[in-house]
Amino acid sequence: MAKIRRRGVAIVESKKGILVVSTNGKKFMLPGGGAKIFESRKKAAIRELYEETGLKIKSIKYFFSYVGKKWHNHRRKLIKNNTKVFLVAEHGEKVIGTASIELEKWRRNHFGKFGIAIIDGYRGMGLGKYLMSEIIKLARKELKPRPKMIQLEVYVNNKIAIKFYNKMGFKTVAKVPRQIQYKGKLIDEFIMILYI
Repeated sequence: MAKIRRRGVAIVESKKGILVVSTNGKKFMLPGGGAKIFESRKKAAIRELYEETGLKIKSIKYFFSYVGKKWHNHRRKLIKNNTKVFLVAEHGEKVIGTASIELEKWRRNHFGKFGIAIIDGYRGMGLGKYLMSEIIKLARKELKPRPKMIQLEVYVNNKIAIKFYNKMGFKTVAKVPRQIQYKGKLIDEFIMILYI
């Protein structure tokens, strides 16, 4: 009989993407590790995140458990996340890019928030276009309710990204002044939308 190892893993999301860690610079993974005796998975995730990154958690939300081939929520009911899709691009064992779309809630659940991150050295070769196309296809197929539009935010000084998003069909609908801290300055941000 196989031994089941209890683990706690933290998913830390920011505008730059999902936080991954590496001990050797080759293999990247979510921060986390085995739970100690009498330690909950939640406490293990908090401890491992601090040990691996130095980050301290201010708030944490339980997302899911994985047992065998099934995903479960905290009440042990089988779940499927119909509000977010997420893709990871790898080169060998190295994570080189991520893309996600997450539905907003309540009266705003007709649109999904888009995020993408590609590491240096893998930009400008079509990976962004591929990830964006695939994540939109996945969102149309998997998200419930099906989104009517995709929204993203981009720094006004990120000309390359803006040109790429325009090429992919996104339109600028708003400019939010002094929205982002960038290199010690407050800069404006565009909100862009794609109707699907």
